[in-house]
Amino acid sequence: MIVEKEILITEDHHNIRIDRFLSENYKHISRSQWQERIEMGNVLVNGKKTRCSYLLKMNDKITFFYSKKSEPNINKEFKIIYEDEDLIVIDKPPNLPVHPSGNYKQNTLYSLLKEKYNYEYCHPIHRLDRETSGLIIFGKNPFIIRNMARMFLNNEISKIYYTIVFGEFQHSSLLEGYIGKSLNSKVIKRQMFIEKNQLNNFIKNYQNDYKENCDYFNIYYKDNIYTYRYSKTKFFPEKITDVDHPFYKKITLIKVQLYTGRTHQIRATLKDSGFPIVGDKIYGPDENYFIKFLEENLSEKDYKDLLLNRTALHCYQLSFLHPKNQQILTIQSPLPEDLIHLLKYTTTPA
Repeated sequence: MIVEKEILITEDHHNIRIDRFLSENYKHISRSQWQERIEMGNVLVNGKKTRCSYLLKMNDKITFFYSKKSEPNINKEFKIIYEDEDLIVIDKPPNLPVHPSGNYKQNTLYSLLKEKYNYEYCHPIHRLDRETSGLIIFGKNPFIIRNMARMFLNNEISKIYYTIVFGEFQHSSLLEGYIGKSLNSKVIKRQMFIEKNQLNNFIKNYQNDYKENCDYFNIYYKDNIYTYRYSKTKFFPEKITDVDHPFYKKITLIKVQLYTGRTHQIRATLKDSGFPIVGDKIYGPDENYFIKFLEENLSEKDYKDLLLNRTALHCYQLSFLHPKNQQILTIQSPLPEDLIHLLKYTTTPA
């Protein structure tokens, strides 16, 4: 059922950006999701389409539409593969959000852990997208959460992923550059990767504060400031597979070593290097898949072209020094069945 909601702006919210107002007052939807809805024309001000940067005025009338429905189903088949008095390491299946976001409020890994094991305290230490499978760490006390969050921030935790991409990725590659907002994408949360040797061609088109070999820099564009952060990733192709696809004849299984931890780092780097990830609706062959997904309008042909109903990305290994006992922990999660099945074609070594 489609529900129409109207809000009259009072003096308290005068001169606040509309995306900020909506995300702060309707927290079950993230700011980036509100931005997508605004850009798609699903949020009106005084009966007209608006921009994310619009500053509200007293007596403005905001109108938006939403579907009133039950939470989507999830995959509840997670496994605890390591646990001690401080940590839980979980092998998460695809289609299981880690924490409440968007349409998912109770159907999350966090809620399942609390419900099934009755933990007095547990909190995810890092992110793993709903569609991504593999390893995620939960902390059981504030000391561990603070220390391990710092370790992730300082890249003191070794992270290895597996992914499957469209195309024939033939050689091991170390890709360095910067990651930040994709300025030309219709999808608000889409990031872009600019390789180091292409950076000058990019920044010359925008006002910026770039300095050589900096960790980050800002772009000033359309009254907004966008930050681009240094990114470093190494890719090791392991298997090339023939596929029946309208645009690609091959897919490649790649092992990925992360040296930095940026939002959508693997997905954006591969997309902007010419190798979109199989099943990825944002960073796949066409970002319009994501628009259709939001509108619940993906067809059977769309899913067939994507080759997989989720992003083919798996967190395979985490290795770190335990903050409490100072022992090195290395934990692995085998490649899941859906990715193994995808690779069951005639294959040749990479």
